Amino acid sequence: MADKTYIFVGAGNPAGSGSAGFWRKEISDDHWEEISENGLCPSPEAREIVVHPQNTDKVYIGTQRGLYLSKDGGNHWQRATLPEGRTVFPIRFHPNNPDVMFLGTEGNEVYRSDDGGETWQYLSTIINPDAVQMGFPPRILGMALEPNNPDAMSAAVEVGGAARSLDGGKNWEIINKNLAPLVDLLDSHAISVGGASSDNVFVSNRTGIWRSRDRGSNWENTHVEKFSGHHYSRCNVIAPNDPNTIYAGIGLNFGAQQGGVMRSQDLGDTWERFDHGVDTTATTFHVEANPKHPEQVFFCTLSGQVIGTEDGGATWKEHSLPEGAKTTMGLAIVSG
Repeated sequence: MADKTYIFVGAGNPAGSGSAGFWRKEISDDHWEEISENGLCPSPEAREIVVHPQNTDKVYIGTQRGLYLSKDGGNHWQRATLPEGRTVFPIRFHPNNPDVMFLGTEGNEVYRSDDGGETWQYLSTIINPDAVQMGFPPRILGMALEPNNPDAMSAAVEVGGAARSLDGGKNWEIINKNLAPLVDLLDSHAISVGGASSDNVFVSNRTGIWRSRDRGSNWENTHVEKFSGHHYSRCNVIAPNDPNTIYAGIGLNFGAQQGGVMRSQDLGDTWERFDHGVDTTATTFHVEANPKHPEQVFFCTLSGQVIGTEDGGATWKEHSLPEGAKTTMGLAIVSG
């Protein structure tokens, strides 16, 4: 995949309808290639897609049937040695050694790999005794490592709020002080760490985008709805070229018929609409910036839209998936 930029997208419906699958395209090509065969589980619902920072041929997918790894850019797949029955959500790399990896699962389990994701060891289970019982098991939907202190990790738990580990994921404490007005609103969807000193933590949940200035000890609502009219947030990510810039996906609720992407360039003090002129038909589920070309930002919606900019938001293009791919939950963009 040398000298080309590729988009990877996972399609599948958490409600059980639509065609699940995994797709790849070169950014300038109009054709999507389905790469759901050759070792992937049947009807893979890609909850998370990441690419190895030092080897772009290594692609990882977290699915409803475990973790899958490709060593040739998605042409062939192998299942990682993770216990059976684990639905995998966040997958993260150690900032100093990307062959050390972490992931979170449904059931709030945390695992670590020391060999680039081929084998995994159980570390811990995040437990919040005050979490409200819902119609689905608790699950870790987001995870973040501090760049300057990777033993300091944060996790977003649905339903359960936020948690923090100071020993590389072995032990966790719940950090929900002022995170939401009601305990049943603690359905955290994503978490990221920003700022030059990594002391700013951001959580996306159904009431907005919340910020902690002290690594999770206290929280405040950034009130993104004042700038967008939308409060529900499913995702947030720090820009790869600026620790003070954050992108966040928004919507009215999980199944809304409109959404979008907001950008803050001052660590959440103010927000601006980033996807100007884009007609979205559902809540934004994932947003990603290209680490090598940060002006390239792509996002996907629950209705199956894949939309991107290659010029920092000045213009946008929709990359329509094949018919039948009705939802998108995970996306990655990489140049290699």
